[in-house]
Amino acid sequence: MKSEYRGILAIGLSAAFFILWYVVVSPPQKGAPAAEQAPASAETTASPAPAAPVPAPQEAKAEAASQATSADPQAAMPVKSWTIKNGVVEVELTSDGGVPTSWRVLGYRETTDPKSPLIDLASADSGAEPALSLSFEEANFAFPKRPRYELVAADENQAVFRWRSTEAEVVKTITFKPDSYLLDVSVDLKALSSKALTGRPALTWSGVSLPQKDRGFFGFLKQPPDNKVPVYYFDGKVHREADTAKLAPRTDKQGQLMWAGLESRYFIGAVIPRVQGQGLSVEYGAEGLPGQVAGARELFAGAALPSVTAPSGDAVRSLFSAYAGPKEIGQLKGAGVKLEEAIDYGWFTVIAIPILYCLKFFYGLIHNYGVAIILLTIFVKLLLHPINVKSLKSMKAMQQLQPRLKELQKKYADDKQKLNQETMQLFRAHKVNPMGGCLPMLAQFPIYIALYKVLWNSIELYHAPFFWFY
Repeated sequence: MKSEYRGILAIGLSAAFFILWYVVVSPPQKGAPAAEQAPASAETTASPAPAAPVPAPQEAKAEAASQATSADPQAAMPVKSWTIKNGVVEVELTSDGGVPTSWRVLGYRETTDPKSPLIDLASADSGAEPALSLSFEEANFAFPKRPRYELVAADENQAVFRWRSTEAEVVKTITFKPDSYLLDVSVDLKALSSKALTGRPALTWSGVSLPQKDRGFFGFLKQPPDNKVPVYYFDGKVHREADTAKLAPRTDKQGQLMWAGLESRYFIGAVIPRVQGQGLSVEYGAEGLPGQVAGARELFAGAALPSVTAPSGDAVRSLFSAYAGPKEIGQLKGAGVKLEEAIDYGWFTVIAIPILYCLKFFYGLIHNYGVAIILLTIFVKLLLHPINVKSLKSMKAMQQLQPRLKELQKKYADDKQKLNQETMQLFRAHKVNPMGGCLPMLAQFPIYIALYKVLWNSIELYHAPFFWFY
Protein backbone atom coordinates (compact mmCIF):
# COMPACT_ATOMS: atom_id res chain seq x y z
CA MET A 1 0.00 0.00 0.00
CA LYS A 2 1.32 3.45 -0.89
CA SER A 3 2.26 5.80 1.94
CA GLU A 4 -0.38 8.40 1.04
CA TYR A 5 -3.11 5.73 1.15
CA ARG A 6 -1.85 4.52 4.51
CA GLY A 7 -2.09 8.09 5.83
CA ILE A 8 -5.67 8.47 4.61
CA LEU A 9 -6.61 5.11 6.11
CA ALA A 10 -5.04 6.07 9.45
CA ILE A 11 -7.00 9.34 9.53
CA GLY A 12 -10.24 7.52 8.70
CA LEU A 13 -9.72 4.89 11.39
CA SER A 14 -8.86 7.55 13.97
CA ALA A 15 -11.98 9.54 13.15
CA ALA A 16 -14.12 6.39 13.36
CA PHE A 17 -12.61 5.56 16.75
CA PHE A 18 -13.35 8.98 18.23
CA ILE A 19 -16.89 8.98 16.85
CA LEU A 20 -17.52 5.51 18.29
CA TRP A 21 -16.09 6.55 21.66
CA TYR A 22 -18.16 9.76 21.78
CA VAL A 23 -21.44 8.12 20.73
CA VAL A 24 -21.27 4.66 22.37
CA VAL A 25 -18.64 4.49 25.10
CA SER A 26 -18.93 8.02 26.56
CA PRO A 27 -22.04 9.75 25.20
CA PRO A 28 -22.61 13.43 26.16
CA GLN A 29 -24.91 14.10 29.10
CA LYS A 30 -28.34 15.30 28.11
CA GLY A 31 -29.57 18.61 29.43
CA ALA A 32 -29.04 22.30 28.91
CA PRO A 33 -26.23 23.35 26.58
CA ALA A 34 -22.94 24.19 28.21
CA ALA A 35 -23.28 27.84 27.22
CA GLU A 36 -26.46 28.09 29.27
CA GLN A 37 -25.13 26.29 32.36
CA ALA A 38 -23.01 29.21 33.53
CA PRO A 39 -24.26 31.32 36.44
CA ALA A 40 -27.08 33.57 35.27
CA SER A 41 -25.74 36.94 36.40
CA ALA A 42 -23.49 38.77 38.82
CA GLU A 43 -26.45 39.15 41.17
CA THR A 44 -26.65 35.38 41.79
CA THR A 45 -24.89 34.49 45.06
CA ALA A 46 -22.30 31.75 44.54
CA SER A 47 -22.10 28.92 47.06
CA PRO A 48 -18.81 28.75 48.99
CA ALA A 49 -18.63 24.96 48.57
CA PRO A 50 -16.58 24.17 45.45
CA ALA A 51 -18.60 21.05 44.67
CA ALA A 52 -21.98 22.81 44.75
CA PRO A 53 -24.09 22.10 41.65
CA VAL A 54 -24.55 24.88 39.12
CA PRO A 55 -28.20 26.06 39.15
CA ALA A 56 -30.35 25.50 36.10
CA PRO A 57 -30.92 28.61 33.95
CA GLN A 58 -34.54 28.98 35.08
CA GLU A 59 -33.54 28.68 38.76
CA ALA A 60 -30.62 31.10 38.35
CA LYS A 61 -32.81 33.73 36.72
CA ALA A 62 -35.50 33.27 39.35
CA GLU A 63 -32.89 33.59 42.12
CA ALA A 64 -31.48 36.78 40.56
CA ALA A 65 -34.98 38.22 40.22
CA SER A 66 -35.76 37.29 43.83
CA GLN A 67 -32.65 39.04 45.11
CA ALA A 68 -33.38 42.13 43.01
CA THR A 69 -36.91 42.22 44.46
CA SER A 70 -35.74 41.73 48.03
CA ALA A 71 -33.38 44.71 47.67
CA ASP A 72 -36.27 46.92 46.56
CA PRO A 73 -37.79 48.91 49.43
CA GLN A 74 -41.00 49.26 47.40
CA ALA A 75 -41.29 45.58 46.50
CA ALA A 76 -44.52 45.18 48.48
CA MET A 77 -46.22 48.07 46.72
CA PRO A 78 -49.24 46.91 44.64
CA VAL A 79 -48.78 46.80 40.88
CA LYS A 80 -50.79 49.29 38.86
CA SER A 81 -51.15 49.56 35.09
CA TRP A 82 -52.16 52.34 32.73
CA THR A 83 -53.10 52.30 29.04
CA ILE A 84 -52.30 55.12 26.65
CA LYS A 85 -53.73 55.33 23.14
CA ASN A 86 -52.53 58.21 20.99
CA GLY A 87 -54.00 57.36 17.58
CA VAL A 88 -51.15 55.23 16.21
CA VAL A 89 -50.19 53.00 19.16
CA GLU A 90 -51.92 51.50 22.17
CA VAL A 91 -49.48 50.95 25.04
CA GLU A 92 -50.09 49.30 28.38
CA LEU A 93 -47.65 50.42 31.07
CA THR A 94 -47.04 48.78 34.43
CA SER A 95 -45.58 50.10 37.68
CA ASP A 96 -43.63 46.83 37.93
CA GLY A 97 -40.53 48.24 36.25
CA GLY A 98 -42.20 51.33 34.76
CA VAL A 99 -42.20 49.54 31.42
CA PRO A 100 -44.70 48.55 28.72
CA THR A 101 -46.28 45.12 28.88
CA SER A 102 -47.67 45.56 25.37
CA TRP A 103 -47.04 47.98 22.51
CA ARG A 104 -49.69 47.43 19.87
CA VAL A 105 -49.21 49.29 16.58
CA LEU A 106 -52.63 50.36 15.33
CA GLY A 107 -53.34 49.61 11.68
CA TYR A 108 -50.74 46.83 11.38
CA ARG A 109 -51.78 43.24 12.01
CA GLU A 110 -49.79 40.03 12.13
CA THR A 111 -51.49 38.58 9.05
CA THR A 112 -53.74 39.76 6.24
CA ASP A 113 -56.74 38.56 8.23
CA PRO A 114 -58.47 41.73 9.50
CA LYS A 115 -59.26 39.88 12.74
CA SER A 116 -55.68 38.84 13.45
CA PRO A 117 -53.84 40.43 16.42
CA LEU A 118 -52.17 43.80 16.07
CA ILE A 119 -48.39 43.89 15.82
CA ASP A 120 -47.02 44.01 19.37
CA LEU A 121 -43.50 45.40 19.71
CA ALA A 122 -43.19 44.84 23.47
CA SER A 123 -45.21 41.77 24.38
CA ALA A 124 -44.88 40.61 27.98
CA ASP A 125 -45.40 37.03 26.75
CA SER A 126 -42.03 36.96 24.97
CA GLY A 127 -40.12 36.12 28.14
CA ALA A 128 -37.50 38.81 27.48
CA GLU A 129 -36.63 41.74 29.71
CA PRO A 130 -39.12 44.58 29.21
CA ALA A 131 -38.57 47.35 26.68
CA LEU A 132 -37.65 50.80 28.00
CA SER A 133 -35.88 49.28 31.01
CA LEU A 134 -33.97 51.89 33.02
CA SER A 135 -30.69 51.29 34.84
CA PHE A 136 -27.87 53.32 36.37
CA GLU A 137 -24.40 52.12 35.49
CA GLU A 138 -21.29 52.85 37.54
CA ALA A 139 -23.66 54.14 40.23
CA ASN A 140 -22.77 54.75 43.88
CA PHE A 141 -26.29 53.86 45.04
CA ALA A 142 -28.45 50.74 44.89
CA PHE A 143 -31.10 50.55 42.18
CA PRO A 144 -32.99 47.29 41.48
CA LYS A 145 -32.89 45.64 38.09
CA ARG A 146 -36.69 45.85 37.90
CA PRO A 147 -37.86 48.35 40.53
CA ARG A 148 -41.42 48.46 41.79
CA TYR A 149 -42.49 52.03 41.06
CA GLU A 150 -45.38 54.03 42.40
CA LEU A 151 -47.69 55.33 39.66
CA VAL A 152 -48.02 58.92 40.91
CA ALA A 153 -49.74 60.51 37.91
CA ALA A 154 -51.27 59.43 34.60
CA ASP A 155 -53.42 60.90 31.87
CA GLU A 156 -54.15 60.25 28.20
CA ASN A 157 -50.62 61.26 27.15
CA GLN A 158 -48.33 60.64 30.11
CA ALA A 159 -47.45 58.31 32.96
CA VAL A 160 -45.21 59.27 35.90
CA PHE A 161 -43.50 56.55 37.96
CA ARG A 162 -41.59 57.18 41.20
CA TRP A 163 -39.19 54.94 43.12
CA ARG A 164 -37.62 55.76 46.49
CA SER A 165 -35.04 54.36 48.84
CA THR A 166 -33.35 55.90 51.87
CA GLU A 167 -30.77 57.58 49.66
CA ALA A 168 -32.32 58.10 46.23
CA GLU A 169 -35.51 59.06 44.44
CA VAL A 170 -35.97 58.20 40.77
CA VAL A 171 -38.86 59.63 38.78
CA LYS A 172 -39.40 58.13 35.33
CA THR A 173 -41.83 60.06 33.12
CA ILE A 174 -43.04 58.61 29.81
CA THR A 175 -44.74 61.15 27.54
CA PHE A 176 -46.47 60.27 24.28
CA LYS A 177 -47.16 62.64 21.40
CA PRO A 178 -50.48 62.69 19.51
CA ASP A 179 -50.45 60.57 16.34
CA SER A 180 -46.73 59.87 16.64
CA TYR A 181 -44.60 56.80 17.27
CA LEU A 182 -42.07 59.06 19.00
CA LEU A 183 -42.17 59.50 22.78
CA ASP A 184 -40.04 61.15 25.45
CA VAL A 185 -38.61 59.55 28.58
CA SER A 186 -37.26 61.82 31.30
CA VAL A 187 -35.37 60.48 34.32
CA ASP A 188 -35.02 62.59 37.48
CA LEU A 189 -32.47 61.40 40.02
CA LYS A 190 -32.64 63.08 43.46
CA ALA A 191 -30.26 62.60 46.38
CA LEU A 192 -32.28 62.20 49.60
CA SER A 193 -29.33 61.81 51.97
CA SER A 194 -26.19 63.81 52.59
CA LYS A 195 -24.37 61.81 49.91
CA ALA A 196 -24.20 63.08 46.33
CA LEU A 197 -25.38 60.44 43.86
CA THR A 198 -23.62 59.60 40.61
CA GLY A 199 -24.37 57.17 37.80
CA ARG A 200 -24.85 56.74 34.09
CA PRO A 201 -28.55 56.52 33.12
CA ALA A 202 -29.14 53.82 30.50
CA LEU A 203 -32.32 52.94 28.61
CA THR A 204 -32.69 49.81 26.46
CA TRP A 205 -35.15 48.21 24.07
CA SER A 206 -35.54 44.44 24.33
CA GLY A 207 -37.05 41.60 22.35
CA VAL A 208 -36.70 38.00 21.24
CA SER A 209 -35.01 36.53 18.19
CA LEU A 210 -36.36 33.13 17.16
CA PRO A 211 -34.07 30.47 15.63
CA GLN A 212 -33.94 30.26 11.86
CA LYS A 213 -35.52 27.14 10.45
CA ASP A 214 -33.84 24.95 7.88
CA ARG A 215 -34.95 26.42 4.57
CA GLY A 216 -34.07 23.34 2.55
CA PHE A 217 -32.03 22.87 -0.59
CA PHE A 218 -33.95 25.58 -2.44
CA GLY A 219 -33.92 27.93 0.54
CA PHE A 220 -32.25 30.66 -1.50
CA LEU A 221 -35.49 30.96 -3.48
CA LYS A 222 -37.48 31.73 -0.34
CA GLN A 223 -37.68 35.09 1.35
CA PRO A 224 -35.24 35.64 4.23
CA PRO A 225 -36.65 35.16 7.74
CA ASP A 226 -38.06 38.31 9.32
CA ASN A 227 -36.29 38.45 12.67
CA LYS A 228 -35.17 41.04 15.20
CA VAL A 229 -31.55 42.23 15.20
CA PRO A 230 -29.72 44.98 17.11
CA VAL A 231 -29.15 48.10 15.00
CA TYR A 232 -27.59 51.44 15.92
CA TYR A 233 -26.28 54.65 14.35
CA PHE A 234 -22.75 54.96 15.66
CA ASP A 235 -19.83 57.16 14.56
CA GLY A 236 -21.61 58.38 11.45
CA LYS A 237 -23.10 55.18 10.02
CA VAL A 238 -25.59 52.40 10.66
CA HIS A 239 -24.37 49.15 12.21
CA ARG A 240 -26.35 45.90 12.22
CA GLU A 241 -25.56 42.87 14.34
CA ALA A 242 -27.29 40.41 12.01
CA ASP A 243 -25.70 37.23 13.35
CA THR A 244 -27.46 37.16 16.73
CA ALA A 245 -26.21 33.64 17.47
CA LYS A 246 -22.66 35.02 17.83
CA LEU A 247 -23.52 38.04 19.95
CA ALA A 248 -21.92 38.30 23.37
CA PRO A 249 -24.21 38.70 26.40
CA ARG A 250 -23.18 42.34 26.57
CA THR A 251 -21.13 44.74 24.45
CA ASP A 252 -20.44 48.42 25.27
CA LYS A 253 -18.89 50.87 22.84
CA GLN A 254 -18.28 54.56 23.48
CA GLY A 255 -18.58 57.03 20.63
CA GLN A 256 -20.93 59.32 18.77
CA LEU A 257 -24.28 57.58 19.20
CA MET A 258 -27.49 58.85 17.62
CA TRP A 259 -29.83 55.94 18.38
CA ALA A 260 -29.87 52.21 19.14
CA GLY A 261 -32.53 49.52 19.24
CA LEU A 262 -33.97 46.39 17.66
CA GLU A 263 -35.32 46.18 14.13
CA SER A 264 -37.20 43.72 11.99
CA ARG A 265 -37.99 44.01 8.30
CA TYR A 266 -40.82 46.51 8.74
CA PHE A 267 -40.67 47.72 12.36
CA ILE A 268 -38.17 49.18 14.79
CA GLY A 269 -37.95 50.00 18.49
CA ALA A 270 -35.12 52.44 19.15
CA VAL A 271 -33.80 54.50 22.07
CA ILE A 272 -32.56 58.03 21.32
CA PRO A 273 -30.23 59.80 23.77
CA ARG A 274 -31.16 63.48 23.89
CA VAL A 275 -27.57 64.36 24.71
CA GLN A 276 -24.78 64.75 22.19
CA GLY A 277 -21.05 64.80 22.73
CA GLN A 278 -18.56 62.70 24.63
CA GLY A 279 -19.42 59.94 27.07
CA LEU A 280 -22.27 58.27 25.17
CA SER A 281 -22.27 54.48 24.82
CA VAL A 282 -24.17 51.98 22.71
CA GLU A 283 -25.04 48.78 24.55
CA TYR A 284 -26.31 45.57 22.98
CA GLY A 285 -26.21 41.85 23.56
CA ALA A 286 -27.97 38.49 23.43
CA GLU A 287 -28.30 35.41 25.59
CA GLY A 288 -30.30 32.22 25.73
CA LEU A 289 -33.95 32.37 26.74
CA PRO A 290 -34.95 29.31 28.79
CA GLY A 291 -38.56 28.24 28.66
CA GLN A 292 -39.05 29.45 25.11
CA VAL A 293 -38.47 27.82 21.72
CA ALA A 294 -35.12 26.03 21.58
CA GLY A 295 -32.54 28.41 20.20
CA ALA A 296 -34.52 31.57 21.01
CA ARG A 297 -32.33 34.49 22.06
CA GLU A 298 -33.14 37.46 24.26
CA LEU A 299 -31.84 40.63 22.60
CA PHE A 300 -31.38 44.16 23.84
CA ALA A 301 -29.89 47.37 22.50
CA GLY A 302 -29.88 50.86 23.93
CA ALA A 303 -27.97 53.91 25.04
CA ALA A 304 -26.08 54.96 28.15
CA LEU A 305 -25.67 58.68 28.86
CA PRO A 306 -22.60 60.34 30.34
CA SER A 307 -22.34 60.18 34.13
CA VAL A 308 -24.59 62.60 36.04
CA THR A 309 -24.29 63.88 39.62
CA ALA A 310 -27.16 64.77 41.92
CA PRO A 311 -25.94 66.91 44.85
CA SER A 312 -27.34 66.25 48.31
CA GLY A 313 -30.97 67.32 48.47
CA ASP A 314 -31.03 68.22 44.78
CA ALA A 315 -32.04 66.47 41.54
CA VAL A 316 -30.62 66.06 38.05
CA ARG A 317 -32.61 65.27 34.90
CA SER A 318 -31.63 63.02 32.00
CA LEU A 319 -33.55 62.93 28.73
CA PHE A 320 -34.21 60.14 26.26
CA SER A 321 -36.63 59.65 23.42
CA ALA A 322 -37.83 56.44 21.86
CA TYR A 323 -39.40 55.43 18.58
CA ALA A 324 -41.44 52.25 18.35
CA GLY A 325 -43.40 51.66 15.17
CA PRO A 326 -43.16 51.05 11.44
CA LYS A 327 -40.20 52.03 9.28
CA GLU A 328 -42.14 54.78 7.56
CA ILE A 329 -39.64 57.27 6.18
CA GLY A 330 -41.66 60.38 7.06
CA GLN A 331 -42.17 59.31 10.68
CA LEU A 332 -38.52 58.28 11.04
CA LYS A 333 -37.29 61.61 9.71
CA GLY A 334 -39.44 63.34 12.30
CA ALA A 335 -37.14 62.04 15.04
CA GLY A 336 -34.37 64.27 13.68
CA VAL A 337 -31.53 61.84 14.40
CA LYS A 338 -31.10 60.06 11.05
CA LEU A 339 -33.43 57.30 12.17
CA GLU A 340 -34.64 56.99 8.56
CA GLU A 341 -31.30 55.32 7.77
CA ALA A 342 -32.62 52.27 9.60
CA ILE A 343 -34.37 51.42 6.32
CA ASP A 344 -31.85 49.28 4.48
CA TYR A 345 -31.77 50.37 0.84
CA GLY A 346 -28.32 48.88 0.28
CA TRP A 347 -25.60 50.56 -1.74
CA PHE A 348 -27.92 52.57 -3.94
CA THR A 349 -29.87 54.56 -1.35
CA VAL A 350 -29.47 57.73 -3.40
CA ILE A 351 -31.46 56.04 -6.18
CA ALA A 352 -33.86 54.12 -3.95
CA ILE A 353 -35.32 57.12 -2.13
CA PRO A 354 -36.52 58.90 -5.32
CA ILE A 355 -38.03 55.57 -6.45
CA LEU A 356 -39.88 55.32 -3.12
CA TYR A 357 -41.32 58.80 -3.55
CA CYS A 358 -42.35 57.92 -7.11
CA LEU A 359 -44.14 54.85 -5.74
CA LYS A 360 -45.96 57.03 -3.21
CA PHE A 361 -46.88 59.50 -5.95
CA PHE A 362 -48.48 56.77 -8.07
CA TYR A 363 -50.26 55.42 -5.01
CA GLY A 364 -51.66 58.90 -4.39
CA LEU A 365 -53.21 58.78 -7.87
CA ILE A 366 -54.49 55.18 -7.84
CA HIS A 367 -54.79 54.33 -4.09
CA ASN A 368 -53.63 50.78 -4.76
CA TYR A 369 -50.04 49.67 -4.40
CA GLY A 370 -50.36 46.75 -6.83
CA VAL A 371 -51.25 49.09 -9.68
CA ALA A 372 -48.78 51.69 -8.39
CA ILE A 373 -45.95 49.14 -8.73
CA ILE A 374 -47.01 48.41 -12.32
CA LEU A 375 -47.02 52.13 -13.13
CA LEU A 376 -43.66 52.56 -11.41
CA THR A 377 -42.18 49.69 -13.45
CA ILE A 378 -43.49 51.22 -16.67
CA PHE A 379 -42.08 54.60 -15.65
CA VAL A 380 -38.64 53.08 -14.98
CA LYS A 381 -38.73 51.29 -18.35
CA LEU A 382 -39.59 54.55 -20.13
CA LEU A 383 -36.84 56.33 -18.23
CA LEU A 384 -34.32 53.72 -19.36
CA HIS A 385 -35.65 53.50 -22.91
CA PRO A 386 -32.97 55.79 -24.45
CA ILE A 387 -30.25 53.67 -22.84
CA ASN A 388 -31.86 50.47 -24.13
CA VAL A 389 -32.14 51.93 -27.67
CA LYS A 390 -28.48 52.92 -27.65
CA SER A 391 -27.50 49.47 -26.45
CA LEU A 392 -29.57 47.73 -29.15
CA LYS A 393 -28.10 49.95 -31.89
CA SER A 394 -24.59 49.17 -30.75
CA MET A 395 -25.30 45.44 -30.68
CA LYS A 396 -26.84 45.54 -34.15
CA ALA A 397 -23.82 47.41 -35.54
CA MET A 398 -21.53 44.79 -34.03
CA GLN A 399 -23.57 42.02 -35.70
CA GLN A 400 -23.17 43.72 -39.06
CA LEU A 401 -19.39 43.84 -38.62
CA GLN A 402 -19.07 40.17 -37.72
CA PRO A 403 -18.23 39.00 -41.29
CA ARG A 404 -15.49 41.65 -41.56
CA LEU A 405 -14.10 40.69 -38.17
CA LYS A 406 -13.91 37.01 -39.17
CA GLU A 407 -12.02 37.98 -42.33
CA LEU A 408 -9.50 39.94 -40.28
CA GLN A 409 -9.07 37.02 -37.88
CA LYS A 410 -8.24 34.69 -40.78
CA LYS A 411 -5.97 37.21 -42.48
CA TYR A 412 -3.93 38.05 -39.37
CA ALA A 413 -4.18 34.74 -37.54
CA ASP A 414 -0.41 34.75 -36.95
CA ASP A 415 -0.05 38.43 -36.08
CA LYS A 416 -2.06 39.37 -32.99
CA GLN A 417 -0.77 42.92 -32.83
CA LYS A 418 -1.74 43.65 -36.43
CA LEU A 419 -5.14 42.01 -35.83
CA ASN A 420 -5.82 44.34 -32.91
CA GLN A 421 -4.79 47.39 -34.91
CA GLU A 422 -6.99 46.50 -37.90
CA THR A 423 -9.93 45.62 -35.63
CA MET A 424 -9.80 48.98 -33.83
CA GLN A 425 -9.47 50.80 -37.14
CA LEU A 426 -12.58 48.97 -38.38
CA PHE A 427 -14.52 50.04 -35.28
CA ARG A 428 -13.44 53.68 -35.72
CA ALA A 429 -14.31 53.69 -39.41
CA HIS A 430 -17.88 52.52 -38.69
CA LYS A 431 -18.17 54.52 -35.39
CA VAL A 432 -18.87 51.39 -33.35
CA ASN A 433 -18.01 51.04 -29.66
CA PRO A 434 -17.43 47.34 -28.88
CA MET A 435 -18.60 47.97 -25.31
CA GLY A 436 -21.61 50.00 -26.38
CA GLY A 437 -23.97 47.06 -26.00
CA CYS A 438 -22.84 46.13 -22.48
CA LEU A 439 -22.17 49.41 -20.68
CA PRO A 440 -25.72 50.81 -21.06
CA MET A 441 -27.08 47.55 -19.66
CA LEU A 442 -24.67 47.68 -16.71
CA ALA A 443 -25.79 51.24 -16.01
CA GLN A 444 -29.32 49.94 -15.42
CA PHE A 445 -28.35 47.45 -12.71
CA PRO A 446 -28.18 50.00 -9.85
CA ILE A 447 -31.67 51.24 -10.76
CA TYR A 448 -33.18 47.77 -10.77
CA ILE A 449 -31.36 46.80 -7.55
CA ALA A 450 -32.64 49.97 -5.87
CA LEU A 451 -36.15 49.21 -7.15
CA TYR A 452 -35.96 45.73 -5.64
CA LYS A 453 -34.79 47.10 -2.28
CA VAL A 454 -37.64 49.61 -2.25
CA LEU A 455 -40.25 46.94 -2.96
CA TRP A 456 -38.70 44.61 -0.38
CA ASN A 457 -38.35 47.06 2.52
CA SER A 458 -41.21 49.53 2.12
CA ILE A 459 -43.65 49.44 5.03
CA GLU A 460 -46.19 50.88 2.59
CA LEU A 461 -46.42 47.43 0.99
CA TYR A 462 -46.94 45.59 4.29
CA HIS A 463 -49.98 43.34 3.67
CA ALA A 464 -51.06 45.68 0.89
CA PRO A 465 -53.64 44.14 -1.50
CA PHE A 466 -52.99 43.80 -5.21
CA PHE A 467 -55.67 45.35 -7.42
CA TRP A 468 -58.07 45.93 -4.49
CA PHE A 469 -58.04 42.31 -3.27
CA TYR A 470 -55.57 40.06 -1.45
